[in-house]
Amino acid sequence: MTSTLRCPQCGGENPLPSGARLLRCQFCDAALFVDRSGLVSHYRLPRMVDRRQAAEALRRWMAGNDTVKDLDKKAENVVVTPVSFPVWMFRRRSADGEVVHAQPAAATPEPAMADLDVPAGRLVPFRAAEAEAEDATAAAGAAGDEAGRVLRIEPTVPLETARGWLGQHGGDGGEVTETALVQVPFWRATYTFGGRSYTALVEGSTGVVLASVFPEKADAPYWLVAGLGLLLFGFEGLAIADLFWKLLAYAVTSVPLIGLAWWVTRRV
Repeated sequence: MTSTLRCPQCGGENPLPSGARLLRCQFCDAALFVDRSGLVSHYRLPRMVDRRQAAEALRRWMAGNDTVKDLDKKAENVVVTPVSFPVWMFRRRSADGEVVHAQPAAATPEPAMADLDVPAGRLVPFRAAEAEAEDATAAAGAAGDEAGRVLRIEPTVPLETARGWLGQHGGDGGEVTETALVQVPFWRATYTFGGRSYTALVEGSTGVVLASVFPEKADAPYWLVAGLGLLLFGFEGLAIADLFWKLLAYAVTSVPLIGLAWWVTRRV
C-alpha cells in the first residue's frame, strides 16, 4: 500500500491525494499521471473531534428522543477512549458520476459501522509519524488500561473479500478508479445503566454517534395511551348519534388523553 507517488524524472516522493489523477511534482514541477488500476492507497481521516467534544456528542445523543429518559444524567462509569478502525474504500466511475463505496476491513465492534460513509474529500495520505503524533494527542488524558495509547484495529478482511462484496452490492457496476485502505478515527464510549454495560462509538471526524444496542424508550406506555384513545373514541362514535354532541365528546375526551400522553413522555 502506498500514500506517495515517486516522480520518474527526479525521484522525489510526492503526497498522493485521494482521487487525484494528474499531479505536479513538488520537487521538479513535472506533470505526473496517476494510474490507480493496480494501486492500493493508504489514507487516514484526520481526528477532528477531541475527547471533550466526543463526550459532549455522546451526552447530546443520550438526551435525544431514541434513548430512555434522562440517560444523559443517569448513565454511570462513562469512559471515552480513542480507536482507529480500518475501512476498504472503492472509488468507482458510474453512469451517474463518481461513487465512493466503503466496507469494514475488520470485524466491526458496532453493527452500525457497516453503513459507514467515508468522506473521501477529507482524506490525507497515511504517514506513520503523523498518525502516531495524532494518536499521542488523542490518548492524552485516557485512564486505566487505555492510558497513553490508541486502540488501532488491524485489517482482517482480505481485499479480495471486500472486492467480492463490491461486486454484489456495488450498484450498477462501473470502473473502479481507486482502491484504498482508510484508517477511520473513532471514540469508543462505554457506560452502565440499570446494571447493564453498553458501548457507543463517536465518529472522530464528524462527531456522529453510532449505537445499535442502548437503553431505549419503552413502547408499552405509548401503545397503552393509543389503545385507550382508540377505545374511548370508538365507543363515543358508536354511542352518540348527534354530530354536535359527538364532536363535543371527542373534544372533552381528548383533553385528558393529551395530558396523559404528555405525562408519559415526561416519565418514560
